Amino acid sequence: MPDAILLSFIGLWLMAAASHKHCRESGVCDARAKRALRFLGSLALVLAFITCGTELTGERIVRALGAASVAGVALVLLLSFRPALAFAPLRRALALSRGRTPTTPSAARAVPARVSLAANSRGR
Repeated sequence: MPDAILLSFIGLWLMAAASHKHCRESGVCDARAKRALRFLGSLALVLAFITCGTELTGERIVRALGAASVAGVALVLLLSFRPALAFAPLRRALALSRGRTPTTPSAARAVPARVSLAANSRGR
């Protein structure tokens, strides 16, 4: 049951990251990444359904709904408290997959402004 709760949490978390409301906090901007997150979230929810319980008399359905309920409540509480903190691991993974890290310097070098223009922009 704990594995089903964890898989349900991950699936719902990925679905929330792809939603319009949380796309800014999660760092997902393009439609291709949103589709990929929705697919991975759906896959995690299907895996959560498969791994919990047995096929006898609907036990699997009850356990899957219970695991999704516990994971959903935990995710809603986390997203209502600190959404940016909740999506920090996803932003980090997306930055690493794009080849950027927070410590990587920018490829473009800063060009210093001329002193006369920087000190007084009206001094022409």
